[in-house]
Amino acid sequence: MKKFFVASAMALIVSIPTFAGGILTNTNQNATFLRNPARDAAIAIDGVYSNPAGIAFMPQGFHMSVSWQAAWQKRQINSTFAAYPLNGGQQTKDFEGVAKAPIIPSLQAAYVINDKWSVSAQFAVGGGGGKCEFEDGLGMFEKLVYQNFATAGAANQATLQSYSLKQQLTGEQYFYGLQVGGTYKLADNFSAFAGVRAVLASSSYVGSITNLEGQLKLPEAMGGIVVPANGDDLILDCSQSGLGFTPIIGIDWNLGKLNLAAKYEFRTRIELENESSNSANVDAMMPNYKDGGKVRSDIPAILTLGAQYAITDRVRAMAGFHYYWDKDAKGTPIQKGDNTWEATLGLEWDVNDKILLSAGTQRTQYGFDDADMSDINFNINSTALCIGGAYKFNEKMKLNVGYMHSFYGEHEVSSQYGKDIYTRKNDVIGASLDITF
Repeated sequence: MKKFFVASAMALIVSIPTFAGGILTNTNQNATFLRNPARDAAIAIDGVYSNPAGIAFMPQGFHMSVSWQAAWQKRQINSTFAAYPLNGGQQTKDFEGVAKAPIIPSLQAAYVINDKWSVSAQFAVGGGGGKCEFEDGLGMFEKLVYQNFATAGAANQATLQSYSLKQQLTGEQYFYGLQVGGTYKLADNFSAFAGVRAVLASSSYVGSITNLEGQLKLPEAMGGIVVPANGDDLILDCSQSGLGFTPIIGIDWNLGKLNLAAKYEFRTRIELENESSNSANVDAMMPNYKDGGKVRSDIPAILTLGAQYAITDRVRAMAGFHYYWDKDAKGTPIQKGDNTWEATLGLEWDVNDKILLSAGTQRTQYGFDDADMSDINFNINSTALCIGGAYKFNEKMKLNVGYMHSFYGEHEVSSQYGKDIYTRKNDVIGASLDITF
């Protein structure tokens, strides 16, 4: 039997840029978030990201925070397909992707000039931050390889007896952000912020489908013999880079025990340029991933709202809300559901002048429906629990430590090929050192 291209399978790799970008939540840009995620109205140095307008209410002088985080995530797909036994094994297979981000740095700095003006800056990994690898590939590609063999057999009045393949997918994605801005007190209890973030996107994706072999049985009228069939290897090797800018505005209303804040980040338009060494058949099927080609990978606009209330002199309660305009961001698969939202709650307790304890939770609700889900692009609703504390060495230095674990549900999708059940596991640890000069 002649060779054939597995075009329909490999063409779906165009969605790969989305799977590495989901390793981390963009809002955890300082380790303080891991001990209490409800930071949207906090007046502290990590507010350079979460509440930049609140910087105006910090003491005059120079403040900075150096932060480190590490994240581990597993993406799990339990896939059921009647034809899997033709490749050995059972009708149900487990495919697992392992994502690692061992070093996620960030730096926040602010200078409160006087009782009116403040300036701030930060460097952080705003998205991605690690590598995700599916050592055994994905069920969606195996199903389509089967379909290609079966179709080739049917065209020759033959029946597919068995098939085999080797596949692997790896992706890395980093969105580095450098933010600068200024805060001005419009009144004693009200401030406004305006700034911009430059985002440098860097991604690399390596995927392959190789060793495609099948056995086709011809009809009895043609001798009933079993003949081999094979397919051409497909190799994707593409690195991408691009630059975008995010305008940011924010306000803070300080009412003493109660502090209210809001921030809006405009959509970041990013165009990525390819540097590729793909196989020729991949270039033919995916011209957008050819060497020198360009693709969009926008970051959605984000609205955050926050409140902080001092229950006592030592106990504070916080709440926050985030809304992401995912459907307006270009360069991702078309989302047919709703946009994403998050809600956070947190509590902090100053045990004494040295020790602080805190905890909180975050609920993330994605707008994806079944039509938006695939092996490469799936996001599962989750509830994260955060815990940690801080130790104040002196008036100039404080250490924050935190741990976050996310509990994911399951999302089941049925199709002509069978059933897929998607879920995840996620853990993040981190520490930050706050310094005042």
